[in-house]
Amino acid sequence: MRDKRGMMVTGIRILAAAAGLAAAISLAQQATPGTKAPDSQSTQNPQQGTPAAPPPRVARGPGGSRAFLGLGVPPDVEAAKRGAPIFASNCAFCHGPTARGAEGPSLLTSDAVLADDHGEKLVPFLHQGRPSKGMPAFTQLEDSQLTDVTEFLHLQVENYANRGSYQVADILVGDPAKGKTYFDSKCTGCHSVSGDLAHVGTKFKPLDLQRRWISPERNSPARAMTASVTTPAGIVSGTLTRIDDFQVAITDAAGHTLDFERVPSVQVQLKDPLAFHMTMIPTLKDDDIHNVTAYLEKQK
Repeated sequence: MRDKRGMMVTGIRILAAAAGLAAAISLAQQATPGTKAPDSQSTQNPQQGTPAAPPPRVARGPGGSRAFLGLGVPPDVEAAKRGAPIFASNCAFCHGPTARGAEGPSLLTSDAVLADDHGEKLVPFLHQGRPSKGMPAFTQLEDSQLTDVTEFLHLQVENYANRGSYQVADILVGDPAKGKTYFDSKCTGCHSVSGDLAHVGTKFKPLDLQRRWISPERNSPARAMTASVTTPAGIVSGTLTRIDDFQVAITDAAGHTLDFERVPSVQVQLKDPLAFHMTMIPTLKDDDIHNVTAYLEKQK
């Protein structure tokens, strides 16, 4: 069996010899009979002719990437900037701050988003909503605002596909002092910047920090929903596993899963540690979001 390294070295030698032969033939063709071949250092020899033009360069910037990726109509960046805070206060808690998904699905692969150019399809859809699937109708927003939101979505799609043009927007535009005022009046019943949120500004990037304080993840037992189920036999409590119109399931302290039919004799009482956040989200104003984020980011 031939050694792969030996084959590679042999291949390199063959290529080098071929390159040298090609150079020699080129020089021989340029020389006229009885004269010396042109000096490869010379640029003044009238026999040499005009050098061939270099091959066109392949576009490597955002424009070249867009063409290569087959991206559609370029989004309106200024409109996207206007749409960012509207999306943050109305949509981010469900779809994530950059539309990549949270409680709800990612919008970056949504057919409705990808089939739209400048809001001609999305704006009517957003006005109508999809209540049967938990998406509200945004009747309180004007067409111009929704158009800005669609441009924000298109920019997120492009940023996701085109890393060459991706830039994280500076979201630290709020007033930390006003953020502290909001935090002290709304949040100190459960949180403290010297307790559970100590040094929070060093733990997360601003974009992640904003997402987490608006819509915290249920990533610990302390944030899990619990249920107390009252039956004729007594009361059983545990972590909520599933609930619908017909059944409720909980996991008790011993790790056992218990299922109950929701008949008239069974009563269910839920407790959600994140309930305040769910009621807070619809009341948040853009300034509240920016100010609190700026305040928390300074907690180093």
